[in-house]
Amino acid sequence: MEQKSNKTIVAGFYKRIVGQRESSLINQYVREDYIQHSPMGKDGREGLFEMVEFLKSLPPSTETQSPVKMLIAEGDMVAGLLDIKFMGKRMLVVDLFRLQDGLLAEHWDVVQEIDADLSIDHIIADENASDLLANKELITDLLGVNLRRLIGEGDVIVSQSEITEGDNVFAQYDVFRLKDGIIQSQLTVKQQVPDVMMHNNGMF
Repeated sequence: MEQKSNKTIVAGFYKRIVGQRESSLINQYVREDYIQHSPMGKDGREGLFEMVEFLKSLPPSTETQSPVKMLIAEGDMVAGLLDIKFMGKRMLVVDLFRLQDGLLAEHWDVVQEIDADLSIDHIIADENASDLLANKELITDLLGVNLRRLIGEGDVIVSQSEITEGDNVFAQYDVFRLKDGIIQSQLTVKQQVPDVMMHNNGMF
């Protein structure tokens, strides 16, 4: 049987677990020792199970289009960009997943509420072939010491950075699209790091 790509696995997770809220399938997608960095989630499969059960208690979404706007993969990492419209709000989510042996092993994310009329079409255009190594070097130089993680595919780079603004620390994710070594567009999604989380893993 053909092995599923990491991107296909994450797409299935979004559809079956997050979208259709089939908590009974969590074992098929997630490792028992799943490491959670999202502030509102707990570690392990049980933490994810609790989160999906909570989602079941909310009104179902009336959106007909998938909120998943982009998936890129490099090595054992997959990044997803989601545009979620729910209960009168619109939120951008950037997820990072690390996979191990075909299962989700670790998760980071940021969530930011945005204006209803904000367009993100400039960042989700079709991917083109590009010099990934050169692009990653450019973004690494740009972000410097704040950079924590960087993954890319085609002409898209997703970065995770730790940003300090006054007394507050933020997890910031940037989605860059490059062409011929030049940044063509950039989308920034950030979330303040809370003092208290449901785990001891931090957001990074």
